[in-house]
Amino acid sequence: MAEEKTPPRSVLYDVLRSNRDALIQRWMHATSREGTADALTPAELLDRIPFFIDELILALHPEALPLPALGETAIEHGAQRLGLGFNVGEVVREYGVLHRSILAIVAESGTSISPGEQQIIAKWLNGGIASAVSQYVSERDAELHRSASEHLGFIAHEIRNPLSSARMAFDILRRGELTKGGRAVDLLHRNLRRIVEVVDNALSHASLKMGVTPRIEVVPLRTFIDEIAFDASADTEEKQVTLQVNIPESLEIEADVRLLRSAISNLLQNAIKFSHPGATITVRALQTPGEVRIEVEDGCGGLPPGRAQDLFMPLVQRGADQSGFGLGLAIAQQAAEAHNGTIRVRDLPGQGCVFTINLPAREIAR
Repeated sequence: MAEEKTPPRSVLYDVLRSNRDALIQRWMHATSREGTADALTPAELLDRIPFFIDELILALHPEALPLPALGETAIEHGAQRLGLGFNVGEVVREYGVLHRSILAIVAESGTSISPGEQQIIAKWLNGGIASAVSQYVSERDAELHRSASEHLGFIAHEIRNPLSSARMAFDILRRGELTKGGRAVDLLHRNLRRIVEVVDNALSHASLKMGVTPRIEVVPLRTFIDEIAFDASADTEEKQVTLQVNIPESLEIEADVRLLRSAISNLLQNAIKFSHPGATITVRALQTPGEVRIEVEDGCGGLPPGRAQDLFMPLVQRGADQSGFGLGLAIAQQAAEAHNGTIRVRDLPGQGCVFTINLPAREIAR
Protein backbone atom coordinates (compact mmCIF):
# COMPACT_ATOMS: atom_id res chain seq x y z
CA MET A 1 0.00 0.00 0.00
CA ALA A 2 1.47 3.30 -1.11
CA GLU A 3 2.28 5.72 1.66
CA GLU A 4 0.00 8.82 1.63
CA LYS A 5 1.97 11.97 0.85
CA THR A 6 1.82 14.88 3.29
CA PRO A 7 1.23 18.22 1.54
CA PRO A 8 4.27 20.51 1.64
CA ARG A 9 4.33 22.93 4.51
CA SER A 10 3.81 26.62 3.56
CA VAL A 11 6.05 28.85 5.65
CA LEU A 12 4.40 31.99 4.24
CA TYR A 13 0.97 30.71 5.26
CA ASP A 14 2.16 30.30 8.85
CA VAL A 15 3.89 33.70 8.88
CA LEU A 16 0.89 35.64 7.55
CA ARG A 17 -1.61 33.75 9.69
CA SER A 18 0.44 34.49 12.81
CA ASN A 19 0.97 38.13 11.85
CA ARG A 20 -2.47 38.89 10.36
CA ASP A 21 -3.29 41.75 12.70
CA ALA A 22 0.22 43.22 12.36
CA LEU A 23 -0.15 43.08 8.57
CA ILE A 24 -3.48 44.93 8.72
CA GLN A 25 -2.03 47.60 11.00
CA ARG A 26 1.04 48.02 8.78
CA TRP A 27 -1.20 48.43 5.74
CA MET A 28 -3.37 51.01 7.53
CA HIS A 29 -0.34 53.01 8.65
CA ALA A 30 1.30 52.96 5.22
CA THR A 31 -1.93 53.86 3.43
CA SER A 32 -2.58 56.76 5.81
CA ARG A 33 0.99 58.00 5.42
CA GLU A 34 0.63 58.12 1.64
CA GLY A 35 -2.40 60.42 1.97
CA THR A 36 -5.00 58.09 0.50
CA ALA A 37 -6.97 57.92 3.71
CA ASP A 38 -7.50 61.59 4.46
CA ALA A 39 -10.57 62.21 6.64
CA LEU A 40 -11.58 58.52 6.72
CA THR A 41 -12.59 56.67 9.85
CA PRO A 42 -10.67 53.43 10.58
CA ALA A 43 -13.73 51.41 9.55
CA GLU A 44 -14.00 53.27 6.23
CA LEU A 45 -10.29 52.86 5.59
CA LEU A 46 -10.20 49.15 6.36
CA ASP A 47 -13.45 48.30 4.57
CA ARG A 48 -12.98 44.84 2.98
CA ILE A 49 -9.18 44.64 3.19
CA PRO A 50 -9.07 42.33 6.27
CA PHE A 51 -11.37 39.88 4.44
CA PHE A 52 -9.18 40.11 1.34
CA ILE A 53 -6.11 39.29 3.47
CA ASP A 54 -7.95 36.32 4.98
CA GLU A 55 -8.75 35.04 1.49
CA LEU A 56 -5.08 35.41 0.48
CA ILE A 57 -3.90 33.51 3.57
CA LEU A 58 -6.34 30.68 2.80
CA ALA A 59 -5.09 30.59 -0.79
CA LEU A 60 -1.57 30.01 0.58
CA HIS A 61 -2.68 27.00 2.62
CA PRO A 62 -0.79 23.88 1.48
CA GLU A 63 -4.07 22.06 0.74
CA ALA A 64 -5.58 24.96 -1.20
CA LEU A 65 -5.04 23.32 -4.58
CA PRO A 66 -6.35 24.14 -7.02
CA LEU A 67 -6.41 27.77 -5.96
CA PRO A 68 -9.85 28.96 -4.81
CA ALA A 69 -11.59 31.50 -6.99
CA LEU A 70 -11.30 35.15 -6.03
CA GLY A 71 -14.36 36.16 -4.02
CA GLU A 72 -16.54 39.26 -4.03
CA THR A 73 -14.36 41.11 -1.51
CA ALA A 74 -12.32 43.16 -3.99
CA ILE A 75 -15.45 43.97 -6.00
CA GLU A 76 -17.16 45.33 -2.89
CA HIS A 77 -14.01 47.25 -2.00
CA GLY A 78 -13.93 48.95 -5.42
CA ALA A 79 -17.57 50.02 -5.07
CA GLN A 80 -16.96 51.41 -1.57
CA ARG A 81 -13.91 53.39 -2.71
CA LEU A 82 -15.94 55.01 -5.49
CA GLY A 83 -18.54 56.08 -2.94
CA LEU A 84 -15.80 57.69 -0.85
CA GLY A 85 -14.44 59.68 -3.79
CA PHE A 86 -11.23 57.72 -4.43
CA ASN A 87 -9.73 57.79 -7.91
CA VAL A 88 -8.57 54.70 -9.80
CA GLY A 89 -4.91 55.36 -9.01
CA GLU A 90 -5.65 55.40 -5.28
CA VAL A 91 -7.53 52.11 -5.51
CA VAL A 92 -4.63 50.44 -7.32
CA ARG A 93 -2.10 51.94 -4.91
CA GLU A 94 -3.81 50.28 -1.93
CA TYR A 95 -3.03 46.84 -3.32
CA GLY A 96 0.55 47.88 -3.98
CA VAL A 97 0.79 48.98 -0.32
CA LEU A 98 -0.56 45.58 0.72
CA HIS A 99 2.13 43.83 -1.35
CA ARG A 100 4.90 45.91 0.24
CA SER A 101 3.43 45.26 3.70
CA ILE A 102 3.50 41.50 3.08
CA LEU A 103 7.14 41.67 1.97
CA ALA A 104 8.02 43.67 5.09
CA ILE A 105 6.31 41.15 7.41
CA VAL A 106 8.14 38.28 5.69
CA ALA A 107 11.49 40.06 5.94
CA GLU A 108 11.00 40.72 9.65
CA SER A 109 10.19 37.04 10.23
CA GLY A 110 13.55 36.03 8.73
CA THR A 111 11.96 33.77 6.13
CA SER A 112 11.70 33.91 2.37
CA ILE A 113 8.98 33.46 -0.22
CA SER A 114 9.12 30.46 -2.52
CA PRO A 115 8.50 30.84 -6.27
CA GLY A 116 5.18 29.05 -5.88
CA GLU A 117 4.11 31.41 -3.10
CA GLN A 118 5.18 34.42 -5.15
CA GLN A 119 2.92 33.23 -7.96
CA ILE A 120 -0.02 32.89 -5.59
CA ILE A 121 0.52 36.38 -4.14
CA ALA A 122 0.88 37.90 -7.61
CA LYS A 123 -2.23 36.15 -8.89
CA TRP A 124 -4.27 37.14 -5.84
CA LEU A 125 -3.18 40.79 -5.79
CA ASN A 126 -3.52 41.21 -9.55
CA GLY A 127 -6.95 39.61 -9.40
CA GLY A 128 -7.92 41.91 -6.54
CA ILE A 129 -6.77 44.97 -8.47
CA ALA A 130 -8.63 43.85 -11.60
CA SER A 131 -11.86 43.16 -9.70
CA ALA A 132 -11.76 46.36 -7.64
CA VAL A 133 -10.93 48.61 -10.58
CA SER A 134 -13.44 46.90 -12.87
CA GLN A 135 -16.24 47.41 -10.37
CA TYR A 136 -15.09 50.97 -9.66
CA VAL A 137 -15.11 51.89 -13.36
CA SER A 138 -18.41 50.10 -13.99
CA GLU A 139 -20.21 51.95 -11.18
CA ARG A 140 -18.54 55.24 -12.02
CA ASP A 141 -19.63 55.00 -15.65
CA ALA A 142 -23.15 54.08 -14.57
CA GLU A 143 -23.24 57.11 -12.28
CA LEU A 144 -21.98 59.37 -15.07
CA HIS A 145 -24.65 58.07 -17.43
CA ARG A 146 -27.30 58.49 -14.74
CA SER A 147 -26.18 62.05 -14.04
CA ALA A 148 -26.10 62.88 -17.75
CA SER A 149 -29.58 61.46 -18.28
CA GLU A 150 -30.91 63.30 -15.24
CA HIS A 151 -29.29 66.51 -16.43
CA LEU A 152 -30.82 66.20 -19.89
CA GLY A 153 -34.17 65.38 -18.33
CA PHE A 154 -34.07 68.55 -16.24
CA ILE A 155 -33.08 70.63 -19.26
CA ALA A 156 -35.91 69.17 -21.33
CA HIS A 157 -38.37 69.88 -18.51
CA GLU A 158 -37.11 73.45 -18.14
CA ILE A 159 -37.43 74.13 -21.87
CA ARG A 160 -40.84 72.47 -22.26
CA ASN A 161 -42.77 74.87 -20.00
CA PRO A 162 -41.57 78.22 -21.43
CA LEU A 163 -41.72 76.79 -24.96
CA SER A 164 -45.36 75.82 -24.43
CA SER A 165 -46.17 79.31 -23.11
CA ALA A 166 -44.29 80.94 -25.99
CA ARG A 167 -46.22 78.88 -28.54
CA MET A 168 -49.49 79.82 -26.88
CA ALA A 169 -48.55 83.52 -27.02
CA PHE A 170 -47.54 83.17 -30.65
CA ASP A 171 -50.90 81.58 -31.50
CA ILE A 172 -52.67 84.54 -29.85
CA LEU A 173 -50.57 86.98 -31.88
CA ARG A 174 -51.17 85.07 -35.10
CA ARG A 175 -54.93 85.20 -34.57
CA GLY A 176 -54.70 88.90 -33.79
CA GLU A 177 -56.31 88.40 -30.38
CA LEU A 178 -54.02 90.72 -28.44
CA THR A 179 -54.96 91.17 -24.81
CA LYS A 180 -54.96 94.59 -23.20
CA GLY A 181 -51.47 95.94 -22.66
CA GLY A 182 -49.86 93.53 -25.11
CA ARG A 183 -49.60 90.68 -22.60
CA ALA A 184 -49.11 88.12 -25.35
CA VAL A 185 -46.03 90.00 -26.56
CA ASP A 186 -44.63 90.14 -23.02
CA LEU A 187 -45.38 86.46 -22.51
CA LEU A 188 -43.68 85.51 -25.74
CA HIS A 189 -40.63 87.66 -25.00
CA ARG A 190 -40.23 86.41 -21.43
CA ASN A 191 -40.52 82.73 -22.28
CA LEU A 192 -38.27 82.91 -25.32
CA ARG A 193 -35.68 84.60 -23.13
CA ARG A 194 -36.11 81.86 -20.55
CA ILE A 195 -35.44 79.22 -23.21
CA VAL A 196 -32.29 81.06 -24.26
CA GLU A 197 -31.13 81.18 -20.62
CA VAL A 198 -31.69 77.44 -20.19
CA VAL A 199 -29.73 76.64 -23.35
CA ASP A 200 -26.94 79.08 -22.41
CA ASN A 201 -26.70 77.52 -18.94
CA ALA A 202 -26.54 74.02 -20.39
CA LEU A 203 -23.80 75.03 -22.84
CA SER A 204 -21.83 76.88 -20.15
CA HIS A 205 -22.11 73.92 -17.80
CA ALA A 206 -20.92 71.52 -20.52
CA SER A 207 -18.02 73.78 -21.50
CA LEU A 208 -16.88 74.21 -17.91
CA LYS A 209 -17.11 70.48 -17.19
CA MET A 210 -14.96 69.79 -20.26
CA GLY A 211 -12.35 72.26 -19.06
CA VAL A 212 -12.61 74.71 -21.95
CA THR A 213 -9.94 77.40 -21.66
CA PRO A 214 -11.50 80.84 -21.04
CA ARG A 215 -11.08 83.45 -23.80
CA ILE A 216 -9.84 86.41 -21.79
CA GLU A 217 -10.46 90.02 -22.81
CA VAL A 218 -10.77 93.38 -21.13
CA VAL A 219 -14.29 93.99 -19.84
CA PRO A 220 -15.63 97.42 -18.70
CA LEU A 221 -17.46 96.08 -15.68
CA ARG A 222 -20.08 98.86 -15.21
CA THR A 223 -21.26 98.69 -18.83
CA PHE A 224 -21.21 94.90 -18.68
CA ILE A 225 -23.36 94.73 -15.52
CA ASP A 226 -25.74 97.44 -16.79
CA GLU A 227 -26.50 95.27 -19.84
CA ILE A 228 -27.27 92.28 -17.65
CA ALA A 229 -29.45 94.45 -15.39
CA PHE A 230 -31.36 95.77 -18.40
CA ASP A 231 -32.06 92.23 -19.61
CA ALA A 232 -33.44 91.41 -16.17
CA SER A 233 -35.65 94.53 -15.91
CA ALA A 234 -38.84 92.71 -16.92
CA ASP A 235 -38.27 90.15 -14.18
CA THR A 236 -37.60 92.79 -11.52
CA GLU A 237 -40.80 94.60 -12.48
CA GLU A 238 -42.84 91.42 -12.36
CA LYS A 239 -41.37 90.46 -8.97
CA GLN A 240 -41.75 94.05 -7.72
CA VAL A 241 -38.16 94.39 -6.57
CA THR A 242 -35.68 97.23 -7.11
CA LEU A 243 -32.29 96.66 -8.69
CA GLN A 244 -29.36 98.96 -7.89
CA VAL A 245 -25.94 98.86 -9.56
CA ASN A 246 -23.08 100.46 -7.66
CA ILE A 247 -19.95 100.00 -9.74
CA PRO A 248 -17.30 102.60 -10.67
CA GLU A 249 -17.38 103.59 -14.34
CA SER A 250 -13.62 103.12 -14.64
CA LEU A 251 -13.42 99.58 -13.24
CA GLU A 252 -12.19 97.02 -15.79
CA ILE A 253 -11.43 93.34 -15.41
CA GLU A 254 -9.97 90.62 -17.62
CA ALA A 255 -12.46 87.80 -18.15
CA ASP A 256 -14.21 85.48 -20.56
CA VAL A 257 -17.32 87.51 -21.43
CA ARG A 258 -19.60 84.52 -21.96
CA LEU A 259 -18.61 82.75 -18.75
CA LEU A 260 -18.71 85.92 -16.66
CA ARG A 261 -22.11 86.86 -18.11
CA SER A 262 -23.42 83.41 -17.23
CA ALA A 263 -22.09 83.69 -13.67
CA ILE A 264 -23.46 87.19 -12.99
CA SER A 265 -26.77 86.50 -14.74
CA ASN A 266 -27.32 83.38 -12.66
CA LEU A 267 -26.56 85.22 -9.43
CA LEU A 268 -28.90 88.04 -10.40
CA GLN A 269 -31.72 85.72 -11.48
CA ASN A 270 -31.24 83.80 -8.24
CA ALA A 271 -31.55 87.07 -6.29
CA ILE A 272 -34.68 88.12 -8.16
CA LYS A 273 -36.29 84.72 -7.72
CA PHE A 274 -35.84 84.57 -3.96
CA SER A 275 -36.15 88.25 -2.95
CA HIS A 276 -39.41 89.29 -1.35
CA PRO A 277 -41.62 91.83 -3.18
CA GLY A 278 -40.53 95.36 -2.31
CA ALA A 279 -36.94 94.28 -1.57
CA THR A 280 -33.85 95.91 -3.06
CA ILE A 281 -31.22 93.89 -4.89
CA THR A 282 -27.78 95.49 -5.04
CA VAL A 283 -24.96 94.63 -7.43
CA ARG A 284 -21.69 96.27 -6.41
CA ALA A 285 -18.02 95.87 -7.15
CA LEU A 286 -14.77 97.26 -5.88
CA GLN A 287 -11.11 96.68 -6.53
CA THR A 288 -8.60 95.81 -3.83
CA PRO A 289 -4.89 95.04 -4.29
CA GLY A 290 -4.73 92.12 -6.72
CA GLU A 291 -8.46 91.41 -6.66
CA VAL A 292 -11.87 92.57 -7.90
CA ARG A 293 -14.84 91.73 -5.69
CA ILE A 294 -18.32 91.53 -7.26
CA GLU A 295 -21.24 91.22 -4.86
CA VAL A 296 -24.93 90.48 -5.42
CA GLU A 297 -27.01 91.15 -2.30
CA ASP A 298 -30.61 90.02 -2.30
CA GLY A 299 -33.62 90.42 -0.03
CA CYS A 300 -34.56 86.78 0.47
CA GLY A 301 -34.84 87.07 4.24
CA GLY A 302 -31.83 84.85 4.92
CA LEU A 303 -30.71 81.36 4.02
CA PRO A 304 -32.49 78.23 5.23
CA PRO A 305 -30.71 76.02 7.78
CA GLY A 306 -27.91 73.91 6.37
CA ARG A 307 -24.48 74.29 4.84
CA ALA A 308 -24.43 77.40 2.70
CA GLN A 309 -21.68 76.08 0.43
CA ASP A 310 -23.91 73.15 -0.59
CA LEU A 311 -25.90 75.66 -2.65
CA PHE A 312 -23.10 75.58 -5.23
CA MET A 313 -23.52 71.86 -5.87
CA PRO A 314 -25.35 70.94 -9.11
CA LEU A 315 -29.06 70.10 -8.68
CA VAL A 316 -29.18 71.62 -5.18
CA GLN A 317 -31.98 74.16 -4.71
CA ARG A 318 -32.70 76.40 -1.77
CA GLY A 319 -36.33 77.23 -2.49
CA ALA A 320 -39.34 75.26 -1.33
CA ASP A 321 -40.89 75.45 -4.78
CA GLN A 322 -37.96 73.52 -6.32
CA SER A 323 -38.39 75.44 -9.58
CA GLY A 324 -35.40 75.42 -11.86
CA PHE A 325 -32.92 72.59 -12.02
CA GLY A 326 -30.27 73.87 -9.64
CA LEU A 327 -27.41 74.56 -12.05
CA GLY A 328 -27.23 78.34 -11.76
CA LEU A 329 -25.05 78.62 -8.67
CA ALA A 330 -22.94 75.62 -9.71
CA ILE A 331 -22.22 77.35 -13.03
CA ALA A 332 -21.39 80.60 -11.23
CA GLN A 333 -18.87 78.74 -9.08
CA GLN A 334 -17.33 76.90 -12.03
CA ALA A 335 -17.07 80.15 -14.01
CA ALA A 336 -15.33 81.88 -11.10
CA GLU A 337 -12.88 79.00 -10.71
CA ALA A 338 -12.19 79.02 -14.46
CA HIS A 339 -10.89 82.58 -13.94
CA ASN A 340 -8.75 81.46 -10.96
CA GLY A 341 -11.32 83.12 -8.72
CA THR A 342 -13.64 82.06 -5.93
CA ILE A 343 -17.28 82.45 -4.96
CA ARG A 344 -18.86 82.35 -1.54
CA VAL A 345 -22.13 83.23 0.15
CA ARG A 346 -22.67 85.22 3.35
CA ASP A 347 -25.95 84.96 5.23
CA LEU A 348 -27.67 88.07 6.55
CA PRO A 349 -30.27 86.54 8.91
CA GLY A 350 -33.65 88.20 8.60
CA GLN A 351 -32.51 90.29 5.63
CA GLY A 352 -31.02 88.29 2.77
CA CYS A 353 -27.68 86.98 1.64
CA VAL A 354 -24.66 88.20 -0.30
CA PHE A 355 -23.02 86.18 -3.07
CA THR A 356 -19.45 87.32 -3.67
CA ILE A 357 -17.24 86.55 -6.67
CA ASN A 358 -13.55 87.30 -6.18
CA LEU A 359 -11.54 87.56 -9.41
CA PRO A 360 -7.91 88.45 -10.03
CA ALA A 361 -7.54 92.18 -10.78
CA ARG A 362 -6.43 93.32 -14.22
CA GLU A 363 -2.72 93.98 -14.45
CA ILE A 364 -2.23 97.53 -15.70
CA ALA A 365 0.68 97.91 -18.11
CA ARG A 366 3.26 100.46 -17.00
